[in-house]
Amino acid sequence: MSESIVNEQASILCAYSLDGNGSGTPLHDLTSAKVGTTSSPVWIHLNANAPATEAWLSDVAHLPNATLVTALLAPDTRPRILTQDQGVLLILRGVNLNDNADPEDMVSIRIWMEETRFISVQLRNLKGVDEMRHRLQSGDGPTDVGDLITGFIESSINRLSPVVDDLIDGIDVVEDCILQMEIEGLRDIIVSMRRKSIIFHRFLMPQQKLIGQLIETKFAWLTAEHRRRLLEAQNHVIRFVEELQAVKDRAQAVQDEIANILSARLNRTAYLFSLIAAIFLPLSFLTGLLGINVAGIPGSSDPNAFLLVCGILVAVVLVQITIFKKLSWF
Repeated sequence: MSESIVNEQASILCAYSLDGNGSGTPLHDLTSAKVGTTSSPVWIHLNANAPATEAWLSDVAHLPNATLVTALLAPDTRPRILTQDQGVLLILRGVNLNDNADPEDMVSIRIWMEETRFISVQLRNLKGVDEMRHRLQSGDGPTDVGDLITGFIESSINRLSPVVDDLIDGIDVVEDCILQMEIEGLRDIIVSMRRKSIIFHRFLMPQQKLIGQLIETKFAWLTAEHRRRLLEAQNHVIRFVEELQAVKDRAQAVQDEIANILSARLNRTAYLFSLIAAIFLPLSFLTGLLGINVAGIPGSSDPNAFLLVCGILVAVVLVQITIFKKLSWF
């Protein structure tokens, strides 16, 4: 094992002591005497799937109460914030950029942070954690707990931005196809886009309010600069929420337009069949009448009778077409 510490059945995935200059020193001693009692801020990242994690949070980290432990390890979460004592519980959701994963299958990071301690928990692999570790290793990482949470929120937004932009570009392409009446295969695309936008909107809407509540907290370790960056992040999230709502509305409009186009095509086809039926109905009547097998059928012994009947049928069709045109049926 190199920089991260993996013990207690891999409950601790990495741990760093922040030096205040953008770098972090890997921690290899995480006894209760070391966790959160040093002058330097520490970041400890845990694996929620490891059996020893719950015991470590309770017995070593000594979180204020069992409710926080339960929230950090819950199998299913939604964005939330809870202020307690001198710390904040924060649950964030972000796009899933893991290999062979759908971005809308959003992953969560659960956080308990105090002035000198930042404990994060994951159920699945998080790109943001890897990025933060690389930043600490390169000397361009967070300097304190406030900088750490701000960095996590900003990186989550940066990863979400291209996904939302792809949805917007996709709905633009679909609308262009509608204008050109090219609707083959669009229904499946629209359903997929609406599903993604609904999922993203569901989790970003509360996250927008969550960041606002975090800005309003009175903790001294959230400086004015941190709050300014968080406010900018909140503005980005608000923009995403508005754009996702617009994508949902536009997708619904496109879906309605596709239904209208298909309905118009069906009506046009039915109308064409109705015209054909209207033309052939009198012809069928005449041919059926002349085809009855009884004595006295006119022209049965005349060799020119067939041509005469054909001429009469053509004349009937011409009369019908003239009448239909005058009635503006076509």
